[in-house]
Amino acid sequence: MIRMALGSVTTGMLIAAACMAAVGQTAGADPVTSRIAVRDGAFVDVETNAPFTPLGVNYFRVGELQEGKKGHATFCPGLYDRGFVETMMAQLQTWGFNTVRTFHVYHVGETGILYLANVVHFLQQARAHGVRVIFSWDIWMPPSDWWSSRELPGEEGCDLRPEWDPEMGINAFRLHRGSVRTRANAIVSLIEALQATDPGLLPVVLAWELENEVYFSAKKAPLSAREGTFTFAGREYALSSDAEAQDLMDDVIVQWADCCADAIHEADPEALVSTGVFSFAAVGRGGPGTRSQDETGDGRIPARPLALLRSKLDYIDIHLYAWRKEDRSVTQFLERDLKSVEWETLQAAAQEAGKPVMCGECGVFANYLRRPPNWKLIDHDLGLKCFREHATGVRSHGLAGALYWPYGNPDSTPGDENPPLLHHPDYGRVLREVWSQPR
Repeated sequence: MIRMALGSVTTGMLIAAACMAAVGQTAGADPVTSRIAVRDGAFVDVETNAPFTPLGVNYFRVGELQEGKKGHATFCPGLYDRGFVETMMAQLQTWGFNTVRTFHVYHVGETGILYLANVVHFLQQARAHGVRVIFSWDIWMPPSDWWSSRELPGEEGCDLRPEWDPEMGINAFRLHRGSVRTRANAIVSLIEALQATDPGLLPVVLAWELENEVYFSAKKAPLSAREGTFTFAGREYALSSDAEAQDLMDDVIVQWADCCADAIHEADPEALVSTGVFSFAAVGRGGPGTRSQDETGDGRIPARPLALLRSKLDYIDIHLYAWRKEDRSVTQFLERDLKSVEWETLQAAAQEAGKPVMCGECGVFANYLRRPPNWKLIDHDLGLKCFREHATGVRSHGLAGALYWPYGNPDSTPGDENPPLLHHPDYGRVLREVWSQPR
């Protein structure tokens, strides 16, 4: 049994671990055998050329990984529940869903490891039930001498810094050579292990998302400065200028995405690559280039979808949640979120680039579904109404698919802040109904 991180073992050892835990297909199911590609701005089945609309759920499990640190631990030993996954996949098929988005993390610790046999089991169950899988990664990646020393294709033409700059903190993940290599090679090594274990599992992977939600920190260098310059790829950016600071973030994130995408596409030319982002408005920001004007305590600045569109990523994944207040409707909040990501310009540019834009996370929050005198009681009638309004808006704006947050897991309860489909399947029914309506 392999109980260590991917970066510290050989592919052969990973394959052995996977083979020991291989499971059979579910009888009578219609298994996934063909790839999904992006053509003319849409997802399509490469064998039939039929359109494919990603519709489904997010599945995650959080656990204590290292020295009290909690994070995504979906595939970690002691937290991966095979029986639960098998039931979930069968239920997704019964509900008519075709996609599940889930999360990898790499932490060195007693349980914070990737166990390939669990990944293989997850993909086998998805394949058996006609479900595609989007794998997304945590922001935190541990040091790995093997991954960080493995050169990426074309990196010699990139401005990647050899030394980690502690003043940059999270922002260094986008520029530090070892960090960029580690992220790309973690995914490449998993692709290589699957290729050698069971190549028939690769069509099950709809996409590799480099990170769950990509952002910069306004509280870390160089963005914390309001004077001086920062040099990247031969250009000096004036940090006193909101426009130039945004240009800097755009150029850095495109390089980061391209470095990772090139490595993944070299390992598997048919793979789709993307990353998730939240809207600027979701963290109290007006949009790109408003750093000095934003009145928010949230230091995060999301990667600009319009910039990611000009990278080598295959599609854009924007996370949009329903929100409401007594004086502002769900529709108004959605319009606010979309405006903050330059939706009209983004949608036109996506059509020209031939890349779809999907909603990889959508859902509601229980905190605006509670009423006095019983603050513990969640008004799911209101929640379903809000979610229908939100999902209808998401679809009417032309997004290529949507995944509900969350399906739930063995730790979920009916009173969770984001109602899990496991306990409240009517939210899934609403999503299916909205997407089944003619445009």
